[in-house]
Amino acid sequence: MALSAVAVLYLFPSDRTKIKKQFGSLSSLVSKEKGESAFTMAYKVNAIANLFADSCSFEFSQHYMTGDYTPEQITSNAAKGRGQFSKISLDFYDVVPDIQNDAAVVETTVRFHGEIKDSVKVAEETREIQCKLKKIEGKWKFTSFKVVEVLKK
Repeated sequence: MALSAVAVLYLFPSDRTKIKKQFGSLSSLVSKEKGESAFTMAYKVNAIANLFADSCSFEFSQHYMTGDYTPEQITSNAAKGRGQFSKISLDFYDVVPDIQNDAAVVETTVRFHGEIKDSVKVAEETREIQCKLKKIEGKWKFTSFKVVEVLKK
C-alpha cells in the first residue's frame, strides 16, 4: 500500500512539485562551474528556453532587462551573461506556489553569485522576487519576473 502511494506521487507529481522543479531546473541551467565545456554551455543555454512561455516579462528596479522577451531572446541574453563569468550559482529559497487553476504566483528569495572572468571580483545579489507561471500544454512555464522592493532606509 505504501509503495503504491510512493509510486503515484513519483509518477504523478502535484502541480506544486512541478512548479518547484521548474525553479530547480532554472537554477541548474543558469549555474556554471569553472572549466565548463562549450557543449555543456550550449546545452544549458538552449534548454533554458523550454522553461519560458512565448512571452515573459521582466521588471527590475534598475531597468536592466526590463521588458517582454521571447524564449529565444532569453536564451541569447543567458549566453551573453554566462560568458562574463567563470562560475555562477543561482539559488531560490522558500518557493511556495499560490496556484489558481492554470496560473501560479511565487514570491521567493533569489541569490546570485558570480565569479567574473579573468578577475578576482565577485558579483553577488540577493533579491525578493515575484514570479508568475502558467500551465501551457501541461507544463508550467515562467511568464513574469518582478523584483519586490523591500523597505529602504
